[in-house]
Amino acid sequence: MANMLDVLRSHLPRLSRQEAAVAQTILSDPQATLQSPVAVVATRAGVSQPTVIRLCRSVGCEGFADFKLKLAQSLVPGVPFVTAAVESSDDTATYAAKIFDATATALHAARTALDVASTNKAIEVLANARRIVIFGLGGSASIAQDAEHKLARFGIPCQAVLDPLMLRIQLAGMGPDDVLLTISNTGRTKLALEAAQSARDQQVPVIAVTAPGSPLAALANITVAVESAEDTDLFTPMASRIVHLVHVDVLTTGIALKLGADKQDLLARIKTNLRTTRLPLARDAVHRDPLPQL
Repeated sequence: MANMLDVLRSHLPRLSRQEAAVAQTILSDPQATLQSPVAVVATRAGVSQPTVIRLCRSVGCEGFADFKLKLAQSLVPGVPFVTAAVESSDDTATYAAKIFDATATALHAARTALDVASTNKAIEVLANARRIVIFGLGGSASIAQDAEHKLARFGIPCQAVLDPLMLRIQLAGMGPDDVLLTISNTGRTKLALEAAQSARDQQVPVIAVTAPGSPLAALANITVAVESAEDTDLFTPMASRIVHLVHVDVLTTGIALKLGADKQDLLARIKTNLRTTRLPLARDAVHRDPLPQL
């Protein structure tokens, strides 16, 4: 595959003035382009978004996403399609430290950007829901399961649904007193959008933990906005996944505080039941019977 930077340079004399401005912007800081949506690149170049798309097609790409994939392969930033945080030459200690640092940075950014008003609205609706169905696909599926694990402690019927067909079955029996909690890093997953639209059609409130300004955010009644820490067209979500989990923790902690003493007995019973599933700690097991020899 030809190096995309070389392709841009070779095309410069044949480009229109505006397309050349885009090419020069990319060439001046290709790493920034990899981390930017098309709107940001357009703003930096002083052109419209369609001009950026035209430039991408002028150099043989299908569009901006395809251009960034080829640019990533040319630059080899970090490990393409895995993470931007590390380089392929990093040893274990180095790349581990980089991943921890990237996650800490993403968490700090999410903390700063937290929309408290929207979070409070989501907590209010979830705490008063008759039933909560949680939907997530791909990397968001494990976050949906974690949300189910946390919400189940409050005695609110809830279910993480990872199968789109099963979701349709669940939605058929839902109404205005129920809630669809949808989790999507990009907010552009077609099945998540279809689920949100189906819920809205049935007057089911939709809460989305997703990217601000995304199609899913536009469909949701309440959006808990989470900026993606990675460009998911190029890299596997890592820090983004942790940030989503923390937002779930914020929501469920808010529900626990809102429900207050009403659920304390239930939470205590759950803790007691769970305690019997574990071996006691060494300090608490002085008089325990020895384990049988196998």
